Amino acid sequence: MHASLLQDLVHAVRLHAVLFLILLSYLAAVMYIGFKSTKKQKSLDDFFLAGRTVPWWAAGVSIITADMSAISYVGAPAWVFQKDLRLAVGLFLFPLFMLVIVYLFIPIMARLRLFTIYEYLEKRFGLPSRLLASLMFILIVVGRLAVVIYTTSLILSVIAGLPVTLCIWVLAGVTATYTVLGGMEAVIWTDVMQFCVLVFGMILILAVIVYAFGGHVGQIWSLAAQGGHTTMLDANLFSVSLKTEVTLLALIVGGAVTNVATYGSDQVIVQRYLTTGSKREMAKAVMFNGIVTLPVMGMLWLAGVGLAAYYAVHPALAATLTAPDQVVPHFITNALNPVVGGLIIAGIFAATMSTLSCGLNSLTTASMVDFYLRFRGQETSAGLSDKSTLAGDISIARWCTLGWAIFSTIGAMFVDHLGTIIKAMGTINGFFVGPLLSVFLLGFLTTRANSFGAFGGAIAGTALTAVVAAMPVSWLPAVLQPSSVFPISWLWYGPAGCLFTLIVGYLLSLTRPAPAPHEITSLTLRAQLKQVVALDRRDLARAE
Repeated sequence: MHASLLQDLVHAVRLHAVLFLILLSYLAAVMYIGFKSTKKQKSLDDFFLAGRTVPWWAAGVSIITADMSAISYVGAPAWVFQKDLRLAVGLFLFPLFMLVIVYLFIPIMARLRLFTIYEYLEKRFGLPSRLLASLMFILIVVGRLAVVIYTTSLILSVIAGLPVTLCIWVLAGVTATYTVLGGMEAVIWTDVMQFCVLVFGMILILAVIVYAFGGHVGQIWSLAAQGGHTTMLDANLFSVSLKTEVTLLALIVGGAVTNVATYGSDQVIVQRYLTTGSKREMAKAVMFNGIVTLPVMGMLWLAGVGLAAYYAVHPALAATLTAPDQVVPHFITNALNPVVGGLIIAGIFAATMSTLSCGLNSLTTASMVDFYLRFRGQETSAGLSDKSTLAGDISIARWCTLGWAIFSTIGAMFVDHLGTIIKAMGTINGFFVGPLLSVFLLGFLTTRANSFGAFGGAIAGTALTAVVAAMPVSWLPAVLQPSSVFPISWLWYGPAGCLFTLIVGYLLSLTRPAPAPHEITSLTLRAQLKQVVALDRRDLARAE
């Protein structure tokens, strides 16, 4: 078996020598950054948050790349190629969602100087809520990384003719190595390099398509429109039915829940802007991400339009496409020369490795800070104790990173059972993001919510989402399957869990005493607003 794999690898290298040369050069640069960053780590603060000295623009770039993987790079064009642009309408709402993060989440996080966002939940609701939220985050990210690894490995398999299993282990192995060695500093600065590579890859895809049509952009749009791929505003978009897959209401409500949860309660993203160290720098990083994401994702949606037009005028090529989700690797393999194709593949690898490295580092941060160090008593009210600077803790963090890499890689072997790429990721995110966001909202927006309500609401909300998300039950007849009882779009999974958690959590809180006001000082929005008003009055009095 090993001899067969080696023969496959040698054959693939001979056929795609240029592509492999480009990829190896790129991987060498990434590994160099990882090795270089190893020498700068003297504490867990360095390993997890790069000493909180990262420039806001670098943190902003890292946020973009952390949320963009081969799922976006391949999935977004494939979605348009199969369907239309209605899902892209939600992109224009994205900066508004980032304002919620800037004004609701960041002030509290900056004041508390957190390592993980879930530390807040212990301060507000107690240890059980913190552990539950951190565990929910871990489950989300492990599932997400499994999809990311599988998707990229499938692309490389299609292009290079290598077994998918071999591609999975190679991709995960290289990414895990520089993440284990370099910690957050390596993650941030490889993200910056990877962002440039992935944007260059997007531009190349668009340029090749436009060149193929002699620069006639109008012709590209017209051909795609004939197949319905340019549709954005139609009757279905303005439907109020929860069954319709993509509606404006679903994009607004579902987008708000998913994005606010992702950028406010997902450690992978939050950890990026915690590396800047101050409230002002955090806000800059988040808004930079909110603005720059528009043109970056816009290019991916437009690539889908271009591919729809290209395949419309190349029916023989279209006939060889067996799975619409593979349209991007199929295009690279069959329509581009090796140099251009290699550069685009490097972009796909850049997006994936960035997401994977960010996820692994954040998984380690959550498991180390929220579980290992918390129960070893190495955490104080001000953060990690001085004992956390020991080299032994950094060594444990590295082993933990490696363990999560292996676990996610094994999970990638089973991703092909979840359906299309975009839907698979939406289902995984929607399963936990609603309840997870609601726990934070109960803490921020109410003074009545208590630990019993927050914990019970999260459990109930997750259970409801499991039902609403149409999880198949083998022993139930078809008419009683969740998909028949609750036939709603996957975009509503997050909002359903969020609303149910808020209601149940608040009602359960009413059955127990409210927390003492002095225990939640500065942990709620009301206290935060009072502080702002007090400061304004003080400044006004001084001016008079």
